[in-house]
Amino acid sequence: MAQKLLLGTVILILLAIGAWGLAESRRAARFAEVPQNLRHLYEGATVYAQRYLTRPVKERIRPNFPLSSTITPESPCCYKGKLAACVPGGNTTTSYDPAEWKKKPFLELGFELKDPHLYRYSFTSFEPGEELRFEVSAHGDADCDGILSRFYRKGQVSGREVTGPLEIFVENPVE
Repeated sequence: MAQKLLLGTVILILLAIGAWGLAESRRAARFAEVPQNLRHLYEGATVYAQRYLTRPVKERIRPNFPLSSTITPESPCCYKGKLAACVPGGNTTTSYDPAEWKKKPFLELGFELKDPHLYRYSFTSFEPGEELRFEVSAHGDADCDGILSRFYRKGQVSGREVTGPLEIFVENPVE
């Protein structure tokens, strides 16, 4: 009897660990698009700045990045309270017009999403100070409660170079 009880307890523990592992792997799979898309958006801002920096000095009047964007696409990647992929040009309830990526600043940064995705993106430029700064962000709502998580990278123009940390910063990571 004690052996059956012990075996039952071990099985329950293993099931709990398996369920936790499955939940974690789903969360990791949902997050997989973020580093790649942030890298593309960051590289677009870097190329934009480098084009400016290669101009003759007399043409460099006031350095700036494109104007900041809103979160794009505008509609959340949720349907009936559950996470659902946003589909550019698709036929689903979470579809949107892919022309949103053909607007500023995404057009100027060469950033466009053509495949379904779970995160929405934005670009933020800051007023010139001693350094010209920008942020690229991915916004997600894994539990579709309206509270967004934000994953972002920062960059700045210092002298004739675009620099910034390689790490991805996070606000509300479990949302």
